[in-house]
Amino acid sequence: MLNLSFEKLQELSDKWLKGTITAEELELLEGWYNRQPDVDINWQAGDADEEQLRERLLYHITQVQKAEAPVRPLYKRPMVYQVAAILALAFGATFYYISAIKSKPVAAVDALTKAEIKAPNPNQAVLTLANGKKVVLDNAGNGLIAKQGNTQISKTQDGKVIYNSGQTAAEAPPELNTISTPAGGKYQITLPDGSKVWLNALTALKFPAAFKGKERIVELDGEAYFEVAKNKEMPFKVKMANNTSIQVLGTHFNIMAYANESSINATLLEGSINVQRGSLSKMMVPGQEARITDQINLREVNAEEAVAWMNGLFSFDKTDIRTVLRQIERWYSVEVEYEGAVPDNQITGYISRSSNLPEVIKMLELSGVKIGIYGKKIKVFNN
Repeated sequence: MLNLSFEKLQELSDKWLKGTITAEELELLEGWYNRQPDVDINWQAGDADEEQLRERLLYHITQVQKAEAPVRPLYKRPMVYQVAAILALAFGATFYYISAIKSKPVAAVDALTKAEIKAPNPNQAVLTLANGKKVVLDNAGNGLIAKQGNTQISKTQDGKVIYNSGQTAAEAPPELNTISTPAGGKYQITLPDGSKVWLNALTALKFPAAFKGKERIVELDGEAYFEVAKNKEMPFKVKMANNTSIQVLGTHFNIMAYANESSINATLLEGSINVQRGSLSKMMVPGQEARITDQINLREVNAEEAVAWMNGLFSFDKTDIRTVLRQIERWYSVEVEYEGAVPDNQITGYISRSSNLPEVIKMLELSGVKIGIYGKKIKVFNN
C-alpha cells in the first residue's frame, strides 16, 4: 500500500478540492486512494459524483489520522477538526461532513425566510454577585470589575474572568456568585482555587467567592468543561439536579446537564471522577461517558466529541433530530415546532457553530429532514 503522511494527505486533498493540484500530485493521490479498503470505484476525475468523492476522501484521510495520531492529552484540539477546517475552506462552506442513517429526498421548503439569523457572538455572560449586583461581562472593561471580601474579580484582555482569593478558607465569607450564559453564549472563568471552567450556551454555574470547609462545591445547570486544580485536602464536587453529583481531586471532564435533555452526560478526558446519583456511585476512567438517569450507565466514547463545542463545532454521532435541534435552539435562540410525527432521522457529522442559521438548516436538509424557518421559529415536517 502506498504510504502518505497525514500532513501530505492534507496538502494533496486541499489542492484537489481547490482544483490546483498538478498532474503529478493527482497521480500520487489517486494511487493512494485506489489502494484504500472498501473502495469500489476506480477513482478518476469525473468518474463519480463529486460529493461522494469528497465524503470518501474525508473518510480515508480521517482513518489515516486515527492510525497515525500520537498519544496526546484528549482535551487538546483534535486533529480531525483541523481536517474539518481545511476541507471547509476548500469547499467554500462552513461544514465538512454530514450524513443520515435514514435519508429521504426532500424539496426545499417554500416558506423558508430569507432573513438571516446570524451566528451569535459567543463571548457573552452575566456575573451575579452575592449582593445581587449583575455585571454584564461582554460590556465590562478589562481589569478589576468587582470585589467579594478579599477576593478580587478581574476580566482579562481576552475576555476571561479570574477570581483571585486573598484569604484562607477559614476566613472566606459564604458569598455565592453565579455566572450564566445566554442562548448563543460561551464563557471561560477561573475559580478562586485556580480551576478553569468553560460554559456552553444557556448555562449557569454557582460557586463561592472563596472556597472553605472540606470540599470545593459548585452547582451546574447546563453544560460546562472543567479543568480542576488538584487539592487532595479539599476534593472538588459538582452538584446538579436530581441528586446527582461528581467528585474529583484534579482532572478534566465535560458535563451536559440541561433540564430538557433525557439524561445528564459526563465525559471524562483526563484523570478519574466518581459519579453519584442518590445511593448509586460509579468511578470513571478517561474515554468513558456516564449517562445518568435513574441509573448510571458507562460506555466507551471518543471523549473529544464531547468538547467539540469548545472548538466551535456541533458534533453529532447517530444523533436523533430532536437532540440535534435542541442544540440549535440553545445556540441560535430559536423555537422548534414539529408538524406531525417527529422524523426518525439520525444525524452524523460536524457543522461549524459560526454558520448562520439558514446555512445550518440547509446542511440538515441534506440528511433528509424537511425544515422551514419562520422568523425566530423553526418548523420540522414529517415527510
